[in-house]
Amino acid sequence: MMNNIKDHIEACNRPRGRLISIVLPVFNEQESLPHVLDELFGFLGETLKEYLFEVTFIDDASTDDSVSIILAKAEAAPQNVRVSVCCLAKNSGGHVAITAGLNMARGDFTVVMASDGQDPASLVGDLLSCWVEEHDIVLAAREVNMGQGKGGRILSGLAWRVMSWSTQIEAPKRGCDVLGLDRKALDAFNRMDERNTTFIFRILSLGFRRKEVVYVKREREKGRSNWNVWSKMYIFLDAITGYSSRPLRLITGLGMLTFVLIGLRWISVMYKVYFLGQPSTDLEIILNSMFTSLSVVIILLGAMGDYIWRILEETRKRPLYDICDVKGQIFDSLEGDH
Repeated sequence: MMNNIKDHIEACNRPRGRLISIVLPVFNEQESLPHVLDELFGFLGETLKEYLFEVTFIDDASTDDSVSIILAKAEAAPQNVRVSVCCLAKNSGGHVAITAGLNMARGDFTVVMASDGQDPASLVGDLLSCWVEEHDIVLAAREVNMGQGKGGRILSGLAWRVMSWSTQIEAPKRGCDVLGLDRKALDAFNRMDERNTTFIFRILSLGFRRKEVVYVKREREKGRSNWNVWSKMYIFLDAITGYSSRPLRLITGLGMLTFVLIGLRWISVMYKVYFLGQPSTDLEIILNSMFTSLSVVIILLGAMGDYIWRILEETRKRPLYDICDVKGQIFDSLEGDH
C-alpha cells in the first residue's frame, strides 16, 4: 500500500510500458485451444511486434489434454510472446481462475479473455489502443453473442440489467467477457481480498478512467461450453448480494408499502363499523390482522438485513479509496534546495 505522495506521483506518471499480460482461464478446452493459440500467436507476433506478451493460462483442474496442448503449442510462440500454464489444485470455477491469473500478472497492462475461441484475438489490439489513450479499464462489451439463441440473448441482457440496477454499478448492457486493466487498476483489484463475489463487478466497482469497445462474440467452432445455467445463476446471485444493500432496502420498502395499504384497510373497516353502523366480518378482521403481522415481519427482516450488510462491509475491509492520478511536482528530497 503506497502512503507516500512521491510514490503516488511516480506510479501515476510512469510511462506506459511494453510488457502486456494476457490471462486465459481453461477448463477442458482441448478442442478449441489449437485454434485459439494459432490465432493469438499470429496476431501478437505480426500486428503487435512492439510489445512483449506474457500469456498465462490458468488451468481449472482440467481432465483432458488441455495443458499438454498448450505446452506443445508454446514451442512455436513468436519471439515477443512467452506462454505459461498455472494449474489449480481443484476445480474452483472460472472467476476464481481469472482472479488467480490477475493476482499473478506482471504486465503494465493486463488482458482477460476466454480460451474457447469465441473472442477474436484482434480485441487485444483494440484494448491496447484505448489503454494508450490513457484509459485505465477497457471493457469489450458484447454487441451480440452469436453463440446464443434469441431467447438466451434476451435473458442475458435482462440479467445484466438487473445486476447493474441491484449493485448500482454501471455495466455493459449485453455483458462483458473480455477486458483490460492498467497496472494501477490491477493493483487496486488485487488489494481486494474477497470471496463469493463476481470478479467483473469487483473491477467495475473500482472506478478509474474507463472506456468500452464493442465487438461481436463469435460462435464456438469446436467443443462445447462448460458455462451452464447453474454457474450463471451463482454469478447472478453473487453480483446482486455482493455490492449493494439496494435489494435489502427494496424488501424494507415492500414492507412499508404493505403496512400502509393494510392501514388503509383498517381505516375502511373502522369507518364502516363506527360511521356506517355495518358490522365487520370475521374474515376481514382475520385477513387484516394477518397482513399487518406480515408487513411488520417484512420491515423487521429488511432492517436486520441492513445491519447484517453493514457487518459484511466491515469484515471485507475493502480499501476506502484508490488513487488513479496525481499531478504536480514535489521536491526530490525533504530538505529541498535553499
